[in-house]
Amino acid sequence: MFIAEAQLALYKYQAASKYFNQPMSLIARNEFIEFGKVSKSAVNVIECFSHFWNRKIDNDIWEFSFPDGSTILIKRVKEKDEEKYYFQCASDSVDCSGLFPD
Repeated sequence: MFIAEAQLALYKYQAASKYFNQPMSLIARNEFIEFGKVSKSAVNVIECFSHFWNRKIDNDIWEFSFPDGSTILIKRVKEKDEEKYYFQCASDSVDCSGLFPD
């Protein structure tokens, strides 16, 4: 687990936070990107979010819901024997596949 619900709540509801009043899905995505930059080992992206309510939409897309009602979609794409992950919160999308070594 890379972040807990309590940490998300602190980020969202503390006025001094850089994420004050932003959706928890956006906070989780941004913090996961930062986590990926400092992580020195391969991680299972889906497993990192699995403690939040989730459902598998199809073979390669998962939806995760957060306590504030926001959601994030994570899509796994296999290209040239490589797995890539795309995150979508609200209307933006980010490719995080290059963050983790194989």
